[in-house]
Amino acid sequence: MTGFGAFLRKELIEIRRTWRVWVIPAMLVFFGVTSPIIALLTPALVQSMTASQPGVVIKLPPPTALDAYAQFLKNLNQFMLIAVVITGAGVVSGERSAGTAILALTKPLSRRAFVVAKILSQVALLVAATTLGTVVCLGVTAVAFGAANEARLVTMVALWLLYAVLLIVVMTLFSAAFRSRGAAAGSGLGFFFLTLLLSTWGPAARYGFVGLMPAMRDALLGEEMTLGWPVTTAVAAIVLGAAAAVRIFERQEL
Repeated sequence: MTGFGAFLRKELIEIRRTWRVWVIPAMLVFFGVTSPIIALLTPALVQSMTASQPGVVIKLPPPTALDAYAQFLKNLNQFMLIAVVITGAGVVSGERSAGTAILALTKPLSRRAFVVAKILSQVALLVAATTLGTVVCLGVTAVAFGAANEARLVTMVALWLLYAVLLIVVMTLFSAAFRSRGAAAGSGLGFFFLTLLLSTWGPAARYGFVGLMPAMRDALLGEEMTLGWPVTTAVAAIVLGAAAAVRIFERQEL
């Protein structure tokens, strides 16, 4: 891949010097801090809301570290995946509309290297930010509840990260296929909600990558998991999706 190393370094430097270095990491650190706090305060908040309603009594069990981890997973699935979709929508289409893709590709840089560097730079940012956010969540949870079940959180986040990497690849494919950032974002959201729907269907969850979603909950609860098919199909989808993104971009007119 001609020019891959130099272009990847350029992408990583660009991430460090632009708003992208703050958005994803800041959100993950924020959720790492607030998830344990929300879990700790939820019973008191529920009691205060029902205190003014005679005859209504809601008793919640004392919160635990698992409640903090569950809140963290909820934030990852509800907010972070949508953030991945939105930030990834313009990764190729934005460069094309701004004209910077043509400038880059007039140099000794192949289109394959262009796409692969885009994917790897996004993955590097997400992995680093997710690691930071998870460490923060573990630390705050230990202060609030005491250290407990750390392995469950790590396993849960690893499964989430595998799905998030797949979503990055899918968004790069859509961004290469569509000139409009909005079309890419809309397609990405459609893919995300479709996988959510399919994850509730037994055969799809058992034999497809959508099984990563229920597997995250199983990891959190410490239940037995069968990860062979979900992980294998996720890795295969990442490889095939990246190859498809390269192929589509090679056929596109700039």
